[in-house]
Amino acid sequence: MILKTMNKKIVLGLFLLFIGAISYAQTKDNPWAIEVGVNAVDVYPVGENSPQGEYFDEFFNWTDHWNIGIPTVKVSKYLGSNFSISARGSYNKLSKWGETATQSSAFVNKLEYYGLDGMINYSFANLEKSPKLEPFIGIGGGYTWIKEGTYNSNGTGGNNFVGAGTLNGSLGLKFWAAKNVGFSLETTYKHSFEEFLTKHWQHSFGVVFKLGKVNEEVAEVSNDDDGDGVPNEFDLCPTVSGPKEFGGCPDSDNDGIPDNLDKCPNVKGDNNGCPAPVKEEVVVKTETKPVVPTNKTIYFDLDSAEVSNNAKVVLDDIVSSLKETSKYNITVEGYADNTGSDSYNKKLSLKRASNVAEYLVSKGLSSSAIEQAGFGEEKPVAPNNTAEGKALNRRAELNIKINF
Repeated sequence: MILKTMNKKIVLGLFLLFIGAISYAQTKDNPWAIEVGVNAVDVYPVGENSPQGEYFDEFFNWTDHWNIGIPTVKVSKYLGSNFSISARGSYNKLSKWGETATQSSAFVNKLEYYGLDGMINYSFANLEKSPKLEPFIGIGGGYTWIKEGTYNSNGTGGNNFVGAGTLNGSLGLKFWAAKNVGFSLETTYKHSFEEFLTKHWQHSFGVVFKLGKVNEEVAEVSNDDDGDGVPNEFDLCPTVSGPKEFGGCPDSDNDGIPDNLDKCPNVKGDNNGCPAPVKEEVVVKTETKPVVPTNKTIYFDLDSAEVSNNAKVVLDDIVSSLKETSKYNITVEGYADNTGSDSYNKKLSLKRASNVAEYLVSKGLSSSAIEQAGFGEEKPVAPNNTAEGKALNRRAELNIKINF
C-alpha cells in the first residue's frame, strides 16, 4: 500500500486524537490507563539476508541497530481476570538498517515510520507477591508504514510509503511507583507477510497513568451487602459488618474471638469467649500472684502480618497482667493458611510472630523473655478448603509461662 506523507500524518494524528478522546471520555470509575514514552525500532535481527541478520543476532546492540524516536502513545482498558486490551500509535525515523561486511551499521536516509497496533494483553501480577511488579504478555496485530528507501522499495520508486499488516507478539514489565503512576518496558515483534515491508522489533519505554480508581480488588467486592470489604461469597457474616481478619464477622466484646465463634459475644472472656467460672474459695493469706492467661490466639488478614486493633486489645491485656511479675517466658508461634507457596507462607508466618513480639516489647515487656517462630501452613486448626477455615489458620499463638 502506498500513501503520501501528508495522508499518513493525518491518519496517525486522527488515531492519536481518537484514543486520547476515548480515554478522557470515560468516567473516573472506569479502569482506563494511558502510556506516553519513546520507542526503538530494530530491523536487523529478523531472520533475513544482509544487511539484515539472523533472529536475535545482536539483539541488544542498540548503538548500531536501534532507531530511537518519539512518541509512542498507548491507551489500555482492563477487562477483568487479568486481561486487558490496548491501542498504540508510534512515530519514528529510521537511519539504521542492519550492517554490512565493512560497516557495523547500514545507514538509510531517515525513513519515516508510522505504526498503529491493537493488542490483547494478559497480566501475571498475581504470580508476583510484590504489588509493584507486573509482568505481562500480549498478542495482536497492526499496520505499519515505512517510507521507501534502499532496502524496502516496492519497485515504483519515489518517496512514497509502503505499508502492510503485521502479526504482533509482545513481552513486558510494569513497575508501579505509586498507586496510579508507573513505568512500562515492552518488546514487540512485528511479523509482516509482505516482502516490501520488513519484519522488525519495536521496543518501548513509557510512563503509565491510571485514569480510573477501580481495580480488581474493588471489582471483586461489588456484591458486599454489609460494606465491610469482604464479598458475600467469602463473608462468614454477610449481613453484619466485621473485619477481614475474622472473615467479615464482628467481635462485639473485643476479646479477639469473632462473634460467630464466641459463646459469649457480648461479654469479654478467655473461655471460648466467656469469662472463667467464679469459684468461692476460703480466703487464705498468701502471696498474691497475678492472674495471667497462659494461651492466647490472635488473627490476621489475608496476606498480611499487620497487628490489628482488635489483636492489640488482647495483647494489651497480656502486657497489663505480666507487668506485675518479672519472671515470665512467652513463645509466639506464627501460622498461615495455604494461600501462596510454602516458602512464602513460612516467611509470612515468621513475620506475624515477629510483629506480635515487637508490639509486646514496645509496650514494656522484655525482649529476652520472648521467643518467636514461624510454621507456615503447618498445624492448621481448621480445614483450608473454606474461607472460615482459612481465616482461623491465619493466626499467631502465644504460649505464656509464669515462673513464680
